[in-house]
Parts: sequence; C-alpha cells; structure tokens
Amino acid sequence: MRWSGVGINDDVFSFSNRLYCISIPLYLIMSSLNGWHKGERAIQEKLGFQGAVSQSWTQIEGEMPEQHRDFHSTRLPFIPVTTLDSMGRPWSSILAGPDGEIGWVSSETYDQLSMLAEVWDGDPLKANADYHAGTTDGSQRKMLIAGIGVEFSTRRRNKFAGSVKAIEKQGELLNICATVNEAIGNCPKYITIRNLVPFPHTKHRVIHQEINIPPTGRLPLDLITFILSSDTVFLGSSYSASEEDAPRFPSHLGMNHRGGRPGFVRVRNDGRTLVLPDYSGNRLMTSLGNIEATALASLTFPSFTDGSLLYVTGIAHNLFGAPAQAIMPSQNALSTIEITGYIFIEDALPVRQREGTEPQRSPYAPPVKLLKEEQASSTYFSTEDAIHATLSRIQLHSSDIATFTFESPRKLNIIPGQAAILDFTSFLGASPYRHMAAENPNSVNDDRIRTWTISWCSSWKSVADGVGTSFSLTMRLKPGGVITGALFGIASKLSAVRPELLEDSRPLGLGVTLVGIVGDFVLEPTDPHEGPKIAVTREEEHISFRKNAPRKLLWIAGGIGITPFLAMLSDIPSHFAEYEITLLLSTREPDVMLSLLSNAIEAAAHEVKLVVHVFSHTEQFKSSLPTSVSLHRHSGRITSSFASDFKAECVYVCGPEMFEREVIQGVVGKVRKEGFAY
Repeated sequence: MRWSGVGINDDVFSFSNRLYCISIPLYLIMSSLNGWHKGERAIQEKLGFQGAVSQSWTQIEGEMPEQHRDFHSTRLPFIPVTTLDSMGRPWSSILAGPDGEIGWVSSETYDQLSMLAEVWDGDPLKANADYHAGTTDGSQRKMLIAGIGVEFSTRRRNKFAGSVKAIEKQGELLNICATVNEAIGNCPKYITIRNLVPFPHTKHRVIHQEINIPPTGRLPLDLITFILSSDTVFLGSSYSASEEDAPRFPSHLGMNHRGGRPGFVRVRNDGRTLVLPDYSGNRLMTSLGNIEATALASLTFPSFTDGSLLYVTGIAHNLFGAPAQAIMPSQNALSTIEITGYIFIEDALPVRQREGTEPQRSPYAPPVKLLKEEQASSTYFSTEDAIHATLSRIQLHSSDIATFTFESPRKLNIIPGQAAILDFTSFLGASPYRHMAAENPNSVNDDRIRTWTISWCSSWKSVADGVGTSFSLTMRLKPGGVITGALFGIASKLSAVRPELLEDSRPLGLGVTLVGIVGDFVLEPTDPHEGPKIAVTREEEHISFRKNAPRKLLWIAGGIGITPFLAMLSDIPSHFAEYEITLLLSTREPDVMLSLLSNAIEAAAHEVKLVVHVFSHTEQFKSSLPTSVSLHRHSGRITSSFASDFKAECVYVCGPEMFEREVIQGVVGKVRKEGFAY
C-alpha cells in the first residue's frame, strides 16, 4: 500500500501492512536550530571553541541545497542512518540501493528525501521502524532519522537530519520518505578513498546478535579483532530535549563518519567498552555535543572487502584532558562507548572494494594511539609529576641523521628498545588551529608530541653515576617535519657558528617535557640457569635449541630502524655470552649506520657474537666495525627469501611499514615488529 495525498504536516507509516498518520507542528519540518543546544555549548566551552563557533550553527541549513539533493540521488550506493529503538538507544543502520547500484534515492522537494532501500535481516532499522509504526492504542510515535552520504572515491560527504514521514514495504525493499530540516556539508578529512563497485550476490547471515547484553557480557574475540582492523566507522548520536528545552532545541539525531588508520578505535580490557579518539575537525562538535547531553551513541563498522557489518549501541561519555589521557595517553579528547547491544552480519554490504585496488589512507589520519592498559611495560608521567629534560649534546652524523642527548633530573627506568615520548610545546609553542592544510596535512593534529626509540641511556652502564639520567635519541630529519626541522636547524646553526655548543648544549637552556617511556620491543628475558629451549618446525626440518645452546636471534633493520638494536646491544648480560645475533641492515648510508653500530658495540658491557649483512645500493663503503664482527656486503635490498633462510629463536624487525611487510614474508618463528608512524 502506498501513501498519497498527504499534507505537509502529516507523518505516514505503512509497515507490516499497517498505515499510520499523525499531524506534527509546522516548525518541526523547517530548520530546527535556534542556536547550539546545551550539550554542544558545553563541549565547545570545555575545548575553548565557544567564541570561534558561537554563530556557526547558521551553517546548518533548514533544507537541502540543490547540490545535496543531486549528491544523494546520483552518487551514493548506500547511506548510513541513525534511528532509535524501543529503549531510546541510537543504532546506525545501512540503507543501500538494490544490488549496490546508485539511483535508489530521490528528492522531489528541498526538504524531502525518498529512499527505496534494501534493508537486510538483522539491520536495526527494521525493528526500530516496526516499533515506531504503532502502539496498542493505534497511535503513532514520531520517528527521527539522521544520515550521511559519503562518496568514498572523492571524499565528499553531506549530512542530513529530520524525521521519517512515511515507510512502506515494497516487496523486499523499504520505501522511506524523510522530511529534512537540517543539512550541512562536511570536509573530506579522515575519509579513506576506496574504489567501490556493486556486489549484487550477497548472502547476508546474522552471526552474532545480543540486543541487550548482560552487565558482565563481552564482545566475542572475533568482533574485537574486526574492530581493531577497521579504518572507518559510522557514529550515531541522539539529542533528547527536555520539555523545557524542546520549543527552542527540539530532539534530533545525528549521524557522522569517523575515520583513521586501521585500529584507531580501541577496545578496553573489559571487552565491551570502545574508545573513540576525537581528531581535529570543524569544531562544531555536534556529535560530541549530542553525547554530552544524551549519553548514548551507536557505531557501525563496515568491511569493504567481505561485506560484513558490526552494529553496536551503548552508553557514551566524553572525556577531556587528564581523564582522557589516563585512558589513551597523549589524546586530549575521546569518547567511550560501553556496549549494551550488538549485531554482526556477514556478507551484507552490497558494495566491495574493487579487486586489484588498494584503499588510500587520508593524509590527515594521525598514527594510532594505544590505550594505557595495552602498554603494560610503559610508564607515563602525570601533569603533576612532569619531568623536564634538557638538551645536553648534539652529534651530527650526516646532514639528515643526528643524535640528540637529553638530561633528566630524575632516575629513569628504561629498558633497551623502549622509546621516549617528548612534548615539544614549551620548545616550539602550541600548534595553531587549522581546519585544513593541504600542503601539510599532518599539522592539523600536531600536538607537538613525538616518540623516538632511545638509542643510549646512562643507566645502562654497569655502574650508573649521578642522580639523574641521560638518554640519546638517534633520528632522521623528516622532510617538512616541524620538530626534526627545528632540532636539525639548531644543530646546523651551532655547527656553523658555535660548534662547542654541540658538545655541551646545556647553556642553550632548551627543554622538553618527558611524557613517558613506552614500548615492549625489547629482548625477551630468559632464566639464565636453564638456558633457552625452543623448537621450530619448517616443513620437514626440525631445529632444537637445547639447554645451554647459543641463543640465536635475527635482527632486521631498515635504515634508522637500527636504533632499537643499538640499544639492545647494551642489554646482553654476561650469562648470554654465547648469544648469536644476525643483523640484516638495509640502508642508503652504510658508513653512517656502521659507525653507529660500532659505537654501540664499544659501549656494550659484554662481547656478543654478531654477524652483519649490509644491503645497500652504495657499493663502496668503509667498515668501522671491530674485527670480532663478521661483515657481509650485498647490493640492493633485503629480500624475504634471504631473510627466511635464517633459523632463529626470535626475529625482530624495525623499519617502515612496507619494508616490514616485505621482509617478514616466509620468515619462520616468532616475529616482533616495531614500525615507524608519522
């Protein structure tokens, strides 16, 4: 049954062969905004944005511009939408065109959006629509809706919100007519470019469904893994107005896109609380504002490779400053979502990443930040317990590689292989707000905090002297890097006019804040009385490392990725005298890297059996290594076949992501990785 002849003030639902009509006030179909509601104002104040965005609510239009109407109608194979369930919880659904094709959306007027959509079993919209369609007394509940159109090939996105005017079941499809009273275009930041194509032969299957999980319930492990592999999520939110506020700020829903590098959304140890970091955006704070006023949110995670969808809803809270950093160090703003219900459907999304193409990560996406509880071996210092370290020495190894040594007034417990997190705000000043920065996208989320592996520490000496701790960071100048650019600029200037300050830089008075000592890319401890014992099986080969046999390690370094291995050489205690280490080093500067390695060997407390294979396109280079080290020269790059020929108890790899991925193919045994992330 279709609806027809309905006045502009009427809501109509035809669902499960039932028809409902209700009259609503005229102002609700016009722009519902009269300023920011209390939740949005609260968030803007907490973050210091209130002055800059006090009138920005006027950017949200009361109807769809022609461009938005055309965009929704002609560019999108699916639209994520938010609706409420019978308990008032938001759920983020996916409405899609039949067989993943475009053209399933139409807009006859500036405030009307009609969607003839495929909605598969298990998607929350079906139950939510049924709930709103009728009550025992035959009346009708108003159904709010919000959606976002994202064109993944171009990073275009436009949002809308309003109410559902009519829903009618047409065969296997739902015809949903929405009245739009809020519309706004969004920036392309954090959207991963994808080449999506229709995938009409889906066979959706509901694998997990817990609409109301018990207080001690957890997500299944496969769903946690699914979340940690996701780079895209659709965030639903709700603003439930009080009776007093409703005339000026009517209840409404929100739908937004959140994106980052895979794993940017983290899962707490309870297995049910998600942590969503808030990246720098347009500062309107509509999603977080809704959460601040109505502590509920929904997230839907799509897989564009196999069509799986994970829907979750739960209790949400925003955290800022110290409370946020207590959960996710160095993250100043985040939201937590304690899941109260979830649904997981396989093979549902009727579009897929085109075969043979790869997603293109947004250049604005910052590195993934781990939760504090994920870093058991790490130490973070609170604001009240801040440690200020002073630049004390600079060693220039080349025009773009140098070692910077800092002095801490306090003793630090640093395990070789760990990294220092430094805050350079006092050094360079805070980064000014920028909405977009095409010439340098990384600057948008630049908090002046950087992490480098510690290549040397005074506490690693057999007898540490003094009351404080000195630690060195060996780094490469990053083109366009704000921090490395400043440090190398100082080093270059001193080298030219005041070279004596390179040896003792303390008179410069340049200090930074030590945020923490982090990382578990360290040598695994073993019982010195038993000796290592491990078995590795490869095809028909069987290798046994028996009691008191030499402990064999394989280290693989890409360029400046040698730094944790320089540190580890200081951590080979006397009972590991028969340690056998093979280092595979790929570098454009073999002279520099071998010099650094030689210095680390000289500083080591004990002699280690070390074999070094250097891969470089530089054919002529000198070796400064001691004669006890066996050096082998190779032209070109490290190959996975070369690396796989070595049998080791553990393989340690440090280098750029692509380098790591290539060299560990075919490697046998336990592999530990430490990559670069800017």
